[in-house]
Amino acid sequence: MGRSEAPQVKQTTDRVRASHVNTGTAVFGAELTEGGRGERQLRHPKLRVEIEATESTAYGGLALASSLVAKLRVSQAIDEHLSLLRSHRPFHESDHVLTHVYNLFVGGGAIEDIADLQHSEPVRRILGASRIPDPTTAGDFLRRFGQADIVELDRAIDEVQSRAWRLTHGSRKVKLGVVDLDSHVRHVFGDQKEGADFTYKGGFGYHPLVISLAGTQECLRLVNRPGNVASAEGAAKHLAELVSMLKSRFNRILVRGDSAFARQDIFDVCDEHGLYFAMVSPTQPNFADLADSLPERCWKPFRASDAKPSRGGRRRKRGGNRRRRRARERGKRNLKLEKQWVAELDYRPVRSERTYRLIVRRQRIEESAQGELFELWRYRYVLTNLPKSVSAEEVVRETYRRCDQENVIEQLQGGVAAMRMPTGGLLANHAFLVCARLAHNLKAWLAMLALPAEVMRWEWKRFRKAFVYIAARVVLTARMHVLRLAGSHRFAESIQRGIIRLQT
Repeated sequence: MGRSEAPQVKQTTDRVRASHVNTGTAVFGAELTEGGRGERQLRHPKLRVEIEATESTAYGGLALASSLVAKLRVSQAIDEHLSLLRSHRPFHESDHVLTHVYNLFVGGGAIEDIADLQHSEPVRRILGASRIPDPTTAGDFLRRFGQADIVELDRAIDEVQSRAWRLTHGSRKVKLGVVDLDSHVRHVFGDQKEGADFTYKGGFGYHPLVISLAGTQECLRLVNRPGNVASAEGAAKHLAELVSMLKSRFNRILVRGDSAFARQDIFDVCDEHGLYFAMVSPTQPNFADLADSLPERCWKPFRASDAKPSRGGRRRKRGGNRRRRRARERGKRNLKLEKQWVAELDYRPVRSERTYRLIVRRQRIEESAQGELFELWRYRYVLTNLPKSVSAEEVVRETYRRCDQENVIEQLQGGVAAMRMPTGGLLANHAFLVCARLAHNLKAWLAMLALPAEVMRWEWKRFRKAFVYIAARVVLTARMHVLRLAGSHRFAESIQRGIIRLQT
């Protein structure tokens, strides 16, 4: 009996060993070839293509924007402030504005891209619309705007913005709000654009004004202007319009800008309404004498950024500076910042009745060339009304943190296509900019109310891939609309949680 069972046990053991070997090769991928290398993982198989009758959309994340618009009552605010149509058959003013907003939100780069939303039944179901305005109708709507209508649309968005802040912080105010002023030159290639003119860069186009909120990157104003106007033209007026809204949220407000915005009319607005400002000042004829007259004991060493604590451990060895090495090899002039100091003094501009703090930053520049006959010094100036309790070093650091606004402008231009200037009219393009302002702010408000906080700093490309571009179906039942998202998307659960938060 024992002898007859022995061969069966041996055969079973051999089969188990063979299965273990096959399992091992399956775990580590394809079987090894003769050369010891595995087969390619990207095999590009031949596919059979079929078209199904199911209605789906790639813009499933549009439901986030739709839920946010409903929660903030954006449509009601727009219709209360804006009156451009004699009759609503069937569209209201809010329908037209939000059509542009949603088109920019999902990545549309032109008015004609509205057709992608117009002919998508799932998109219409997400928005709860029986129809969406045609691109031609949407362009005609922009051409109806006058200057007073643009002001009213800005006020409607301000009201929505204040509502989003209240939902985020309640009645509690934030200690400090930082407002950045800047402008952007947008060249156009047509010769029929109304209001376009030659810019200081030599091209032909527009010169929009951009006012944004540091930290959250919310856009407070987008103002279209002819190309030949000064960078700070109209900035004081628009800043004054924003004071009441800003004071409802912040205890203190700081206004920053480059040397083009160091103007007396902006200083007067800040002094009148109790705002602080810190502006990079252009060099005036008497600044050099004032800096030279300061005794040496007034100069304090300055570092551009606060010292970071050492993390310990081994530091990665870095290679040499290739740019400087190449400059030395070719005998080029190579400038290096060696050391810098700051000092301050009281200064009253010619047209001002007030005295401000003038912060002077002195920089020692090292030139690694054949030799130096003279020392090279450079001076930078900051004009501010911040109290003496804020040190000169911190004033300089805070002033130059405004450079983050360049990222805001870049995202307005490349992220939501705000600077496309799609129509031939100055005011029509201004209205398009205001719609783009609302589309751009939706991302920040979603991060405040429904999504992780770090989303606020994401670029639009990354944001859309994570929270907008997701396959979805919208199923109509007797009592509700059911949005079915693709479970293979890695942020599907985050989108689901965000929509539930906004609808509760």
